Amino acid sequence: MKSFYDLSHETRFKIYDAIKLIDCESHGGGTNPFFSVAVAKGKFAVLTEIMGKFGLENTDLYKFPLGTDKPPMHLRHESYGQPDSCWLIANFKLK
Repeated sequence: MKSFYDLSHETRFKIYDAIKLIDCESHGGGTNPFFSVAVAKGKFAVLTEIMGKFGLENTDLYKFPLGTDKPPMHLRHESYGQPDSCWLIANFKLK
């Protein structure tokens, strides 16, 4: 199975730039063949659309408690009624 990390440097940097334009960030939780993205509030639909243009599809979406990390407010999501307490992580793989 071809991995996100098998894409050319040029393509990967275009993806990184595209997700930054919508205030999302790559997230270290991804393992081969997946690419993980910390989703900004209200940006999941546009993120999925952008990733589709690069031939990537969403395979998983989950909330992960912040713990001691301190991401910017636009990357924090509500969980179990607690505002700004979780990451929202989306995993993508090549179609």
